[in-house]
Parts: sequence; C-alpha cells; structure tokens
Amino acid sequence: MKKFNLIGLDTQDSLSPHIHNFVFNQMGIKATYSSINIDSSANIEKITSKIKSGLIEGLNVTNPYKVNVIKYLDALDLPAKKIGAVNCLSLKSGKIWGHNTDWLGFKRMIMDYKINFNNKKIKIIGNGGAALAVKYAFQDMGISKIEFYNRKKIGYNLLDFKNSLDNESFVINATPYHFVENDLFIFNKIQTENLIWIDLLYTKLSTEKNKKIDKNRYFNGLDMLIYQALASIDIWFRKNISNSVDLIDLKLYLKEVIDA
Repeated sequence: MKKFNLIGLDTQDSLSPHIHNFVFNQMGIKATYSSINIDSSANIEKITSKIKSGLIEGLNVTNPYKVNVIKYLDALDLPAKKIGAVNCLSLKSGKIWGHNTDWLGFKRMIMDYKINFNNKKIKIIGNGGAALAVKYAFQDMGISKIEFYNRKKIGYNLLDFKNSLDNESFVINATPYHFVENDLFIFNKIQTENLIWIDLLYTKLSTEKNKKIDKNRYFNGLDMLIYQALASIDIWFRKNISNSVDLIDLKLYLKEVIDA
C-alpha cells in the first residue's frame, strides 16, 4: 500500500485527503493519503527524509511551508524554480524533487470556467507560495502586468487596493482571509462593479451573500485544489491518471463533504 501525505499548518480541515482517497478508490489504486500537521519548519526535514527511505511515496505541501521546504530538496522542476515555491514532492533517481502544481490547477480552472481576463487589471492579494503560482500561471498565459497587494507592503498596500477596484479589476485572493465574506465594503464593490473575484480558499459564503453574489463573476478555489491534486497524482505515478477521473462524481462527493 503506497502512502502519501499532506504537510502544513492546521491541515485537519483540508479537503486534500478526501480528493486523493476518492481518486485512489475510483481508479483502483492501492494507496492512502492523510494530512500531517507541522507546527514548525524545523520538522520538515524529518518528514521529507521518509521519501528517500521509502516510508512515504510522495508529499503535498501547503501553507506556510511552500517556500521553506525548498532547502530540504535535492532538485526542482522548471516551474518550481521559476515560481520559487513547491507544493508537491516526489522521488526520482534517488533524489527528492520539488514540483509546483498550483499554477496548473489555477490555469485549468480559468480555462474550464472560460473566465475572460483580456483587458482586465490583474490584482493579486498576498505574497506567499499560492500568489507566486498564480503570477506564473498568468505569465504562462501571456499576462505580465500584475499588481500585488498585501499587508507587508510588498507591492501595493491593502488600503490602496480597496480604492483601486473598478469594472476592469480581476482580483485573486491568495490569502487565508475571506474578504468577500468579512468585509462589507468589498462585498458591496463586487455587487456594484463589474469586476471578477477569485478566492483561492474554498470556504463557503454565508447563505445570504451566496444568494446575492453573481456566480459568473465570483469563484472559489475548489476547482484549483482538485486540479493541482490530480496533477500531483500524475507526477507520483508517472502517468496520466487525471484524464480518467470522473470529475462530476468527485465534485458531488466533495459537495457532500463540505455540506456535512
């Protein structure tokens, strides 16, 4: 039985184990996937070393370790090098490789929903690994002009962000904070401006706000989470498994998990 894990901080509520175990069961793969909570980056090396010893076949990495994990790896694939963040680890020729499948997940979500970003002002909130992956995805799609907003004042300040929202804005929230749910000003802006908003988090909106918001302009990150997970599975098993997965059944299953 092959063993895979997710490592990160506060992983207990992650949907990743549900996604991977559903796929393993659906495809008849003898493997299990579970999450491991790590409260310090000092503990990363002890877990990554289990890949070389054969105790673990592969790992996914989530916040806040997507950048810190790189120092414990032997090699990075090209996207991971350019992004500077890793969310998937595999063993190849005795070396632990770092990959980034977040950008693939984001790009496929954009393409699936046919979200039109032409002539839009791309605004990313955050400066962590997810934000870097989104930036790379847009660059891969031919977009180079991107504005960054965050509390640490790398790029634009969040105070400037609210005043910048208009009909041409295309916002990607790459932080754990649910602005649309918790900030009435931003929720009202989405209602009054013809902007597009993507939350990479997949926490649901309240029933009241969910009824009011335009589903053609507001998206959460569930599809990105699914697609980055499938890309990780393809890397671990070195074959295209993702194309054979019944996505409709998977999404219906996840809806039941989220609503439970």
